[in-house]
Amino acid sequence: MMKRVLVSSVIIIVSLIMKAQTGLSYYLPDGLTFDKSVPVPASFIGHEVGEWHVTHDKLLGYMKLLDNISGRAKWEEYGRSWEGRPLGQLVITSEKNMARLEEIRLEHLRLSDPAVSGTVVTDGMPVIIKLGYGVHGNESSAQNASLLTAYYLVAGQGPEIDRILDNAIILVDPCLNPDGLQRHSTWVNMYRGTTLTTDPTGREFNEAWPGGRTNHYWFDLNRDYIMLQHPETVGRVEAFFRWMPNINTDHHEMGANSTFFFQPGVKSRNNPMVPEANQELTAEISKYHARQLDSIGSLYYTEESFDDYYLGKGSSYPDAHGSIGILFEQAGVKGHLREVPGGLLSFPFAIRNQFNVSLSTIEAGLTLRTKLLDMQREFYLTALREAESSPIKGYVISAGDDKSAAGRFIENLLRHRIEVRRCGRTITRNGVTYSSTDSYFVPSRQKEYRFVRSLFEPVVTFKDTVFYDISTWVLPLAFNLSYTPVNGSEAAGMAGERVMSAPMPEGGLTGSSSSYAWLFEWTDTYAPKALNMIQKAGLIARVAAKPFTISIETGEKTFGHGTIMIHSGENRRSQDEITGILENVARECGITIHGVSTGLTPSGIDLGSNELIPLKMPSVMLVIDEGTPTDDAGEIWHLLDARYGMQVTLIPASRLASARLSRYNVIIIAGNPSVPQSAVDNIRDWNREGGTLIAYKGGNRWVAANGLAAISFIENASLPATMQRKYSEKWPDRALHSIPGSIFMTRIDLTHPLCFGYTREYLPVFKSDATAVMFSGDTHNSPVRYISSPLLSGYCSKENLDRISNSVFACVHGGPGRVISIYDDTNFRAIWYGTARIFANAVFFGQALRQESRYGQ
Repeated sequence: MMKRVLVSSVIIIVSLIMKAQTGLSYYLPDGLTFDKSVPVPASFIGHEVGEWHVTHDKLLGYMKLLDNISGRAKWEEYGRSWEGRPLGQLVITSEKNMARLEEIRLEHLRLSDPAVSGTVVTDGMPVIIKLGYGVHGNESSAQNASLLTAYYLVAGQGPEIDRILDNAIILVDPCLNPDGLQRHSTWVNMYRGTTLTTDPTGREFNEAWPGGRTNHYWFDLNRDYIMLQHPETVGRVEAFFRWMPNINTDHHEMGANSTFFFQPGVKSRNNPMVPEANQELTAEISKYHARQLDSIGSLYYTEESFDDYYLGKGSSYPDAHGSIGILFEQAGVKGHLREVPGGLLSFPFAIRNQFNVSLSTIEAGLTLRTKLLDMQREFYLTALREAESSPIKGYVISAGDDKSAAGRFIENLLRHRIEVRRCGRTITRNGVTYSSTDSYFVPSRQKEYRFVRSLFEPVVTFKDTVFYDISTWVLPLAFNLSYTPVNGSEAAGMAGERVMSAPMPEGGLTGSSSSYAWLFEWTDTYAPKALNMIQKAGLIARVAAKPFTISIETGEKTFGHGTIMIHSGENRRSQDEITGILENVARECGITIHGVSTGLTPSGIDLGSNELIPLKMPSVMLVIDEGTPTDDAGEIWHLLDARYGMQVTLIPASRLASARLSRYNVIIIAGNPSVPQSAVDNIRDWNREGGTLIAYKGGNRWVAANGLAAISFIENASLPATMQRKYSEKWPDRALHSIPGSIFMTRIDLTHPLCFGYTREYLPVFKSDATAVMFSGDTHNSPVRYISSPLLSGYCSKENLDRISNSVFACVHGGPGRVISIYDDTNFRAIWYGTARIFANAVFFGQALRQESRYGQ
C-alpha cells in the first residue's frame, strides 16, 4: 500500500512540474509584449518548447519562417552536413540596420584589418554577437533554447528590444550539428511516454551506440575548428570570418548531476597565445551571467573543470581571432524529466537556463560594446607589433613527395585566413632543401600571427599538467611535411607570389596509350583511392616489394617500395579501355600514372618479378557498437569511405558469431567488444585461412585477451608507496598515467609493406593515450617504433616518456595467421594525413605480408 502511495505521489509531482513548465510564460521575461503576427514556436513545431525534443527539420523550418515574415530576420545558409541538412544562422537586427546590413558587415570587418582599423569609427557601430547552440547533438537543451531566443528577438516589442536591435547584429545559429540532433531527438522522443518516466536507468536516457553527440561519421565537431575536416565546421569557420563576431557563445550540456557552468575556466590552463585582455573581458561578461541566473534562482559555477588551452573548440577558436568565446555547460537531462541527487531535473528547466544566458550575453555585449570593439581592433594591431619584434620571421614548408597532403595543408591554412606565399628562393636547412619550385613560406608578419604560432611552434613546457583536451597541434607534423622557422635576415627574399587557392596536383598520364604497363608511386595521399578505383573497375594491380629503375617518357626514373603496376597484358581489356580508366583515376586522384614500353629494367627488379605481388581488392569489415570507441571507429570509417571511396561493412559485435566472414578479407577490431567464444573461434579460423586482422588501438587488448596475438603491454607505473599525496591532488596525479594528446617521433622501416610510400625514415606520430607495448626483438616485423627520446611537442610525464621510449607503434604478429597491430592513433581527427598511410597499407598490403617475409634484409 505504501509503495502504491509513493508511486502515485511521484506521478502527481511529475505532472505538476511539467504543467508549470509548459508555455512561453515559463521562459520569457515578464513585462514584455510580443507581436501577435509572429507565430509562437508551438504553432509551427506542434508542441510547446521543452514538451518534446525538437527535430532538426522543425527547428530549421521555424527559423526560415521568421525569415519569411519579419523584416528583422534573415536566414543565412553557410553549409550542409554530411547527410545534406542545411547549416546556417538567423541574422537578427532592426529593420533600419537590415537595410544596410552589408555596409555594416564590411565596415565591421575593417576593424580586424590592422592596415585600416585605425581609421574605423566605432561610435554607433553595432556589436556582433554569435549565439551557437548544440555542437553536440545530444546536448539538446541548447538547440531547443534557440527557438526562444529567435522568437524573443523577432517578436518582442518595447524599448528594451529596440535597444538590442538598434545596437547589435545577433547571429542565432540554432543547431551546429544537425545530424547528431536528428539522431538524439528521434531517440528520446521515441521512448517518451505520456506519463514521463524519471528513472535514469530507463532507455530514454541511455542512447544506443553511437549516440547523438557526434556527426554522421561519429566525429566530435567541437574538436574540428583547427582540423577543418568536416563540412559543418568548414562552413562555420567561413561564416565566422564573414562576420568576425565580437562574442561567440558555445552552448553545451554536461553530466546530469552538475549545475551550470560558464566561463572563465581554469585560469592556469589558458592558452598563452591569447592576450590577457580577452580573459579580463570574459570575467567581466561572466558577471552578467551570474546576475541573470541569480534572478531565476539557478545554481552555477565558474573557474573549474573546463579550460581554453586547445584553440580548436567552439569557445576557444574565437579567442585566437580577436573575439570572446564563451562556453556554457548545462546539466544534461538527455530526456524529458530525470531524477538527480537534488530532486528532479526537467528539460524545460535546462532550456530556460540556456535561454537566460543568451539574454545575459546580449546584455553584456550591449553594455560592453565599445570595449569589445576596441579589443578586436587592438588584438590585431598588437599581433603585428609582436610579429615585428619576434626573431622568427616566418616558416618555410616543403611539399616533399606527397603533393596532395601539402595541398590539403595549404588549404587548411587558407581557410584560417593565414597568408601563404610561394617560396621566393631556395634554401637548405638540416639536410632538407626547400626549393622555390615546390616550397611555401608563411610570414610571421601578418594579422593571424598568434594563430600561426599556435600551428607551427612545438611546445614541451607547461604551467599546468592537466588538460581538458589535447596539449599540442603542430600542423605541419600532422601532414608529415618538412618545415623550418626562418630568422632575421634569412627571411629576405623568402616571400614569393601569394597563394590564393589550394595547390592540388592535377594528375594525368604519361607515355603511349599502348604502353606495356602502367606505374604510379605510393607516395601520394590519394594513391590508396587510386588503387581502390582501379580495382573497382576490375583491373588487376600489383605492388612492388622492391625498388627498380625504368625508362619513362622523360627519361629514367626510380620507383620505390609500394609502386603500383597495372600490366596491360594480364588485364583482359582493350588498350583504349585501360587508358580511359587510368586517365579518369589520375585526374580524380591528382596522381601521375606513367606508361612504360618494356618490362626490362636497367636496375632493380624487372616487371615480371615475383617481387611485384598481385593484389586482391580489400573487402573490409569494421566491427562497431558497444565496446568500440565511436571516435576510433568513425575515423577509420571516414578515412576508408570519405577519403578513399571504399565500401566498408559496419557490423555490430553482436553479429560476429553469425556473420559470413568468408565474404571479407580484412577485419578491423578497434575496441574491446564482448562477443561469444564462437565468434572468436570464427575469426581465428578466418585469419588462419588468409584473412587480414587489423587490431587498432584498444582492439589490441581484445586480440591479446582472446589469444590471437601475443602482446606485452608496458603497464602504468604506480606512485611510490612512500609518496604522501592529498586527495585534492588526484587530478594532477592522473597526468602521470595519461597522455593528453602529444606528438612523438618514430623510426620506420621503409622496406616494410606497412611503411610503403614513405621516403624518410623518421615519422612524427600523434599519441592520445598512455598505452605502450614492449619491443619483442623482432625487427623485421616491428617496422614502426618510438625512438629513445621521442617527445616532439606536447605534455608527457617522465614516467610515461620512459615507458614509451623504444616501444612499438605498429607491428605484425607471426603464427598461423597474420595479425597487424597498430597501437596508436594513425587517423587522429582525420587531420593526421602523415600516418594515415600506415593504416591504408595495413588494409591494402596486409595480404602481401603472407607472400613476402624478407623485409629489411
